[in-house]
Amino acid sequence: MDSATALISKLQTLASRLSNEEDRDARKECLQISKALTAQLEEPENVAVDMIFSPMIAVSARIAVDLNLFALIAKEEPVTSAKLAELSGAEELLIIRILRPLSAIHFVEEVAPKTWKATRITHAMAIEGIAAGHRMISRFVVISMQSAPAYLKKHGYACPTDPRDGLMQYAFNSKLSAFEQVTSDPALLKDFNTFMGSTMGARRYWVDWYPVQDRIVDGASPDKALLVDVGAGKSHDLLAFQEKFPNAGRLVLEDLAAVTETLDSLDPAIEKVPYDFYTEQPVIGARVYFYHHILHDWSDACCLKILEKVVAAMTPGYSKLLLHEMLVLDQAAPLFQAELDMTMMAFNGGMERTKDQWTALLEKAGLKVVQFWDPVDEGGDGIVEAMKA
Repeated sequence: MDSATALISKLQTLASRLSNEEDRDARKECLQISKALTAQLEEPENVAVDMIFSPMIAVSARIAVDLNLFALIAKEEPVTSAKLAELSGAEELLIIRILRPLSAIHFVEEVAPKTWKATRITHAMAIEGIAAGHRMISRFVVISMQSAPAYLKKHGYACPTDPRDGLMQYAFNSKLSAFEQVTSDPALLKDFNTFMGSTMGARRYWVDWYPVQDRIVDGASPDKALLVDVGAGKSHDLLAFQEKFPNAGRLVLEDLAAVTETLDSLDPAIEKVPYDFYTEQPVIGARVYFYHHILHDWSDACCLKILEKVVAAMTPGYSKLLLHEMLVLDQAAPLFQAELDMTMMAFNGGMERTKDQWTALLEKAGLKVVQFWDPVDEGGDGIVEAMKA
């Protein structure tokens, strides 16, 4: 690792490029250097001890979300803790105490004693999709992961793979799958759907960087479906595709009937098909079968059952499978990738995968990887493009 002096020198060299907001590479490199510099400057024992108490930050954020403090601070800034107590109904002393750790990590700024104003992160935390994510993850995933030490010890320290006998079932003493648990709780389901509909953050849609015209539209048969979005949810990806490539071909949205029945305002140009991806694929010979954040929810054994159905529907040499998923680095994976992988373990016995893991999984399913398309945004997902072997 470079010395602190060398890292500072690199930052100084890059500083002039930061004025160009379009220079994403400079921003990404500066972020990496700043994290490395922090690791160089901090005392290792302090870092180790800070980790012990780090859950207090996430808990404080969750309470602040419940009290709507981020939105209040963003709207009222600067605002005193007394005013926040009046607006939220919480005790002023409690507000002061939960905002302290959040101020220390720049989620809010304390501009005077007991007086707060918004930072850029405050405004992000006020977004309902992000607030929903904090509620859902803390209520469901964090509780599941807290059971991991006991569960893994009991199961010989092996990764959970059974969607009905994993961390969530152990934590909640349940045999429901994670998805059944979510759908059985209206408030949790609402937060889940809201969060899933906003996980793009500042990242671009795949249609903005994947060569759609060359890889999908060109050579497509007008008699067959162009794009089948499996497990499409509220159709965000299909709508982005349609906006960028209007009238390119037939678009099909597939999801469980409980989801498709709620899509009353969906553009009539998008065909709705109630579908469970563990059953026979009803749309045969499509140009593309698109799965966005589907397979990472499942273990390899479950993925093979899912892939079996789509492989049977694909036309050799024509149909493509596009998996819009995280491509975990083989070495020194970013923290976000590692966190999402552990989240998938807790949620449904799933996992984020490296390129080698994707290749091995698809080969077992009778598919071959044509190309990996790396993400263009920090923390973004790539695309695995595959065809029938």
